[in-house]
Amino acid sequence: MEYFVFVIGLLFGSFANVVIYRLPRKISVIKPPSACPSCQRRLSAVDLVPIFSWVILHGRCRMCKAKISVRYPLVELMCGLLFASMARFSPTLSVIPLCIFAFVLLTVSFIDRDTREIPDVLLIFGAIASVLWVALPYSLTWQNALLGVIAGAVPLLLIDRIALLLWKKDGFGYGDVKLMAVVGIFLGWQATLWAFFFAILVSFPFAVYLMIKQRLSSDENFDGYMAFGPFLCIGAIMALWLYPLISHQ
Repeated sequence: MEYFVFVIGLLFGSFANVVIYRLPRKISVIKPPSACPSCQRRLSAVDLVPIFSWVILHGRCRMCKAKISVRYPLVELMCGLLFASMARFSPTLSVIPLCIFAFVLLTVSFIDRDTREIPDVLLIFGAIASVLWVALPYSLTWQNALLGVIAGAVPLLLIDRIALLLWKKDGFGYGDVKLMAVVGIFLGWQATLWAFFFAILVSFPFAVYLMIKQRLSSDENFDGYMAFGPFLCIGAIMALWLYPLISHQ
């Protein structure tokens, strides 16, 4: 089953690339059909095979020979691996909300990195997946899910309010707050706290690097900004994988 879900994940990874590119630009993710971003010619089926098309075409458009970013096959591969890991985590029909949740976290990560925004429509799909997950008899209780919302959203809201008082600027965007509310529904309050821990752990080296770069940079336009949404998503995935192991020790 894992191999089958991996292939499905590759296909959804191709769709994730469409969502990542189009959603921030207010373009329908359904139509028009996919086209080369350079020459705008419509892509055929041979151009759209996840990963393999990019490899076979040497990372270039088949028609205009323009370079195609390596990020496209990487997103497809990551989606495939995430889906396969969800199948290993829960090899039943419950893999469906797990995969939707993983898809949402993946697309949110890249969109937030590119635009500093998290689209509400993705969070709505994440909330639906979370509710479906909690509705399963062997996941977690509704009480735990509601406490997860509090554990996910309230700390970021408090930090944001404190930052506004002390430095007159937001500490976190409300997209991050809503994202962690959705994550809280899915994980419950204890795993959500671990998600924060993992997010901080993974983001710390990047934050230090940006602080050093900002101090040494002569570019006045460099603001040292680091989108925290991708790290929150990584932390959520890590908590989903690791919290069952931690809680049983």
